[in-house]
Amino acid sequence: MKRTTLMIAYHNTLTLIDNHSATQVALNKALQLAQKTKAKVTALKIDRPNNNLLSRLGLIPQNALDPMLFVKKLIRQYQHLGVEIEVKTINNVKDHTALINESAHSHYDLIIINNQQHSLLNEIIPSCGTRLLRDCVQPIMIVGNKSWQSHGHILTALETSQSNLEHHQLNQCLLDDTQQLAKLLDNDIHLVNCYQLENWSMAVTPDSHHRSDEAQKQQHWQRLLDNAKNYQLERDHLHLEQGLPDHVIPNVAHKCNANLLVIGAGEHHGLISELKGHTSAVIIDQLKCDILAIKPQLH
Repeated sequence: MKRTTLMIAYHNTLTLIDNHSATQVALNKALQLAQKTKAKVTALKIDRPNNNLLSRLGLIPQNALDPMLFVKKLIRQYQHLGVEIEVKTINNVKDHTALINESAHSHYDLIIINNQQHSLLNEIIPSCGTRLLRDCVQPIMIVGNKSWQSHGHILTALETSQSNLEHHQLNQCLLDDTQQLAKLLDNDIHLVNCYQLENWSMAVTPDSHHRSDEAQKQQHWQRLLDNAKNYQLERDHLHLEQGLPDHVIPNVAHKCNANLLVIGAGEHHGLISELKGHTSAVIIDQLKCDILAIKPQLH
C-alpha cells in the first residue's frame, strides 16, 4: 500500500477571502506556497449582502468595507510572480459549506483557512475548521497571523504507541510531507511523541513498577528513533514526553518556536484519533503556529 500522491505536490489550493479583514491571512499564505510550488490558487468570496449594512444605508463609503481592494492588489502582486489565481463568488452560505461543496466538485490538494479561536459556542455549533476536518479528505491548513520565518522549525507529531502497518503508513506520510515542506520554507524538522504509561500499580511491586515505566519510555524512544533514522535529524530535534497531546504538543511547539505543526487527522488512528472536538480545540487555541492536518489517502 502506498499513497496515491504526495500532498506537497499542490496542483490546486482552495482558500477563502476574509470578508472582515484586510490582512487576508489564509489567502496570503496560500499564495506564498503557490509561488513556491507553481500551484493554482482558487479563492472563494462569499457574497453576504448584510455584511455591509451601514454601507448600504449610506453611513459608510462602500470602499471602506470592501476587502476586495486589498485582495485585488495582493492577487496582482502574485500574478506578476507567475501564480495562477481564480476568484469564485459564492452566494450567501456558511464558510464550511462553500469549501466542502467546492472541494467535492473539483480536485484540490490543500485547503487553507484562518484560525478561528475556540469559543463556548463551538461546543454547540462546530467551527469551520472542525467541520472541514470531519468532512473533507483534503489536508487542512489552519493559519494565523504569525509569518513563516526562514531558518525556522516545523514540528511533526507522530504516534508510536502502536506499531501496526496503518500507523506506520500514517507516520511515513507525515514525515515525507514534512520533509518537503521544510525544503520549501527553508526550515528544519522537529519530531514530537507523547505517551501514557500503563498502570502496573495493582500487579507489581514499586521497584518493578519503576523498571516497567523506564522500559515503556525506552520502547517509545526507540520507535521515535526508528521513524527519524532516514531524515538525518539531530537528537535534540526529537522530543519524547509523557502526557496528553493537548498539553505536550503546545508546550513543545512553544519551546521550538515552530512555524508549523504537522499532525495526522485519520478517523481511527493517529496521535489524535479524531482531530475534532475538545482535544483539537485545546491544541489549536494554545498554539501560536499554523497547523497542517493530513488525512493520508491510501490504496
